[in-house]
Amino acid sequence: MPLKGYKEDFLLHLIQTGAIKFGEFKLKSGRISPYFINIAEAMRSGRDAVKVADAYVAAIAEIGTDFDYIHGAAYKGIPLSALMAARLSEVYQIDKRWGYDRKEKKAHGVPAEELIIGDLRDGDTVIIVDDVITTGATKAESWSKLTVVRNVKPKGILVAVDREELSDVDKKLLVERHLIMYSILKITEIFDFLLNKEIEGKVYVAEKMKKDFKEYFMKYGRKC
Repeated sequence: MPLKGYKEDFLLHLIQTGAIKFGEFKLKSGRISPYFINIAEAMRSGRDAVKVADAYVAAIAEIGTDFDYIHGAAYKGIPLSALMAARLSEVYQIDKRWGYDRKEKKAHGVPAEELIIGDLRDGDTVIIVDDVITTGATKAESWSKLTVVRNVKPKGILVAVDREELSDVDKKLLVERHLIMYSILKITEIFDFLLNKEIEGKVYVAEKMKKDFKEYFMKYGRKC
């Protein structure tokens, strides 16, 4: 299955840096997954970090730049939001503010930064960025933190990979907050593209891995 230029480049970068792995992995949810994604592995150097940021910026160019603020969901979204703001400015001369949330409320220092760090303003349209989405609960929590601090509007959520596991409850969480899901890649696209494809002398997704993924996806994947 072919992928659009920047999507294929991004997927190959994830493969080459080990940011996506295939095997058997226990997730935070307790699920045993045949693959695992850690975007931090794809950002170990300045050059690699720029490659990741440029994929997000290419996706933004398609989604639209009608937003004011890039919010990085802690923790993986923090460097992503900063890098995206920098690359939008450098490549497209589009200047956007950015910031991030704290996992825990800060009990000291500047009161305005107890939950959110950044120049978030009333009336801002916000896009949330992160590495992956599985259930959507953490993204809904990030949005709730923003709305506590300011009167803001959602542009949506942009992630590197949509695991395509959102349940009806998860989808309702996002719909209630008017959060539209965007992704650079969907996990089904990744497996379809890699099936029996040799990359630098190695096949990452052969028939056995495809079978394991199909069984996992039948159990947890999006039912639509």
